Amino acid sequence: MQHPLSLQVLYDNTTLDPELVSGWGFAVLLDQHLLFDTGEDGAKLLQNMKHLGISPAQIDQVVLSHNHWDHIGGLEDILRERPGISVFIGKDMGKDLEEKIEAAGGNVVFTSPGMEVAEGIYTTGSVPATYKGQPMPEQALVLRRNGRTGVVTGCSHPTVPAILDRTMQLFSPDGIDLLLGGFHWRDFSDEEADNAVRELERFGIRTAGPTHCSGKPAVEAFGRLHTGRLLTVGAGFAINLEEA
Repeated sequence: MQHPLSLQVLYDNTTLDPELVSGWGFAVLLDQHLLFDTGEDGAKLLQNMKHLGISPAQIDQVVLSHNHWDHIGGLEDILRERPGISVFIGKDMGKDLEEKIEAAGGNVVFTSPGMEVAEGIYTTGSVPATYKGQPMPEQALVLRRNGRTGVVTGCSHPTVPAILDRTMQLFSPDGIDLLLGGFHWRDFSDEEADNAVRELERFGIRTAGPTHCSGKPAVEAFGRLHTGRLLTVGAGFAINLEEA
């Protein structure tokens, strides 16, 4: 059996520890070395990392879900601490993002569906989406270790079902043990959120952790309808995939 695959939320709209700072955005450390998204503010991200005992030297890879300020805002600060590390993006995420990474000293790596970016950590590849009338392609990460499957999302602009459909097409897992991240349901009515949770039933989600842009409607709808486990997530939250 391989060592457990850990997830630790470093940046979020809320915190589970009063000593941590919150901010709009999302960042999660996977397997103690891969950073998925960087929140909106690098100083806050580094402050939280210091409080949690995480050194920037641990980070040897960054994966960005999509090209939006609240997920790439801390990138330059991370690259200032860790110049030369690889930053994984979809080729369709914009030339401006590519140039931003290179100017900050990062090494751009373009992803493709099913690509393994680290041991047991894969990308869905860019899933098409739009936001406020503009293209907003987005990738999520799929975690596969010790017979368990997890999916970590940034904002889910393509919709959560579209991301999970891609996951199923690529890996055909027997259900999703853990779904954690932003679902972009914050403006949903109660009815819309309930319908969205029902739509996810076909994926066999055992543990759900809606956070960031998921909003209160998502948390309450999962509480009403989800038959599995519901996590309270914020900066400082940590779990191993095998525990989900």
